[in-house]
Amino acid sequence: TVVSGHGPDAYERASYYNGIAGDGDHPELVYRSDSLTTLFPKPVGRFSHIPVKSLRGVFGTPLNKVWDDTVRPQISRRILKAEKIQWPSIGLARFFTHGQPGEEDKGSLGPVVIWIGVPPGSTSPDTAHDISQQILTLLRKNDVEGVVVEWSE
Repeated sequence: TVVSGHGPDAYERASYYNGIAGDGDHPELVYRSDSLTTLFPKPVGRFSHIPVKSLRGVFGTPLNKVWDDTVRPQISRRILKAEKIQWPSIGLARFFTHGQPGEEDKGSLGPVVIWIGVPPGSTSPDTAHDISQQILTLLRKNDVEGVVVEWSE
């Protein structure tokens, strides 16, 4: 088995999107562009818990101004098509990570995310990393900073 230096470990892969689907059938993380700067917490101690997230919309950000007419079309028509990514879904999201049990409202709202969904097993973390670097370059060219690219399946 080949292990990628860009992919999450098994725990993060399975737990990262915990809570965003009410039935517990959340997607699995393939790659995220901020993995080296934002660590995913692992539960420790006797009363630890897996972080729970919920999905939020993205409004009034610099990315919203260029998303529909510039960035999204270039991602889907130029970058993903050139890299032969089959059947992707592309959207904007923000994830709210809830606080500890009993303090769920005391969580934190994460950064704006370009969320790319792909069929299971279709895209490696290394491929997602390479394409994400192209997307981040496109964002910088459009004066958009602080956005994270995440891939799920």
